[in-house]
Amino acid sequence: MKEEIDILFLKLYPDFNQSLARKSSRLTPNELKVCRLIKMGFSNPEIQGKLNISRSTLANLRSSIRKKIGLKRDQNLTTSILCI
Repeated sequence: MKEEIDILFLKLYPDFNQSLARKSSRLTPNELKVCRLIKMGFSNPEIQGKLNISRSTLANLRSSIRKKIGLKRDQNLTTSILCI
């Protein structure tokens, strides 16, 4: 099932990985997964369930992503990811 989701994601958003890598090539595999799930429209609780992580772990991942892609405090991570 996971492979099917990855294939579907690549079909729907073929340039996303490259565009995200241009913003930061330092994202970890888990941070990339979070970005992909945000792009697909999943909510925080859904992301937690899909990745089997706690709320605080997701908050830490989101914070790290924000720093690595250079978002300011007033910029929304979800909106930024959706625009990529």
